[in-house]
Amino acid sequence: MRRMIPIVALMAVASCGGDTEADVAGEELFASAVLGGQAGCVTCHSPEPDRVVVGPSLAGLGERARRRVPGQSAREYLRTSIVMPDSHVVEGFDPGRMPSNWGSVLTDAEIDALVDYLENL
Repeated sequence: MRRMIPIVALMAVASCGGDTEADVAGEELFASAVLGGQAGCVTCHSPEPDRVVVGPSLAGLGERARRRVPGQSAREYLRTSIVMPDSHVVEGFDPGRMPSNWGSVLTDAEIDALVDYLENL
């Protein structure tokens, strides 16, 4: 079953200025302790610099993603990291730890919102 963010609530927050609807949706998804019936992003990743929980800190991820794979945009790198996490395992961390079914649990819009948020960390 795919989970949908209440768009009306996100539009109301976004219309107050500042963050876009996608930024709000991505941050909300990232901050969910449970996402699609499994541990959410924030359960294993910190947006704070140098804070390792289970997986690497995601602070500055957008900039690292731009440089990580030659010829691949930051957006492509981040999307691939979400839907096929073992394709981009950070040195020092074990493959197989991150859920591999985000592509079927999350909608394309939710993945895009997460990519928007992560790209700006």
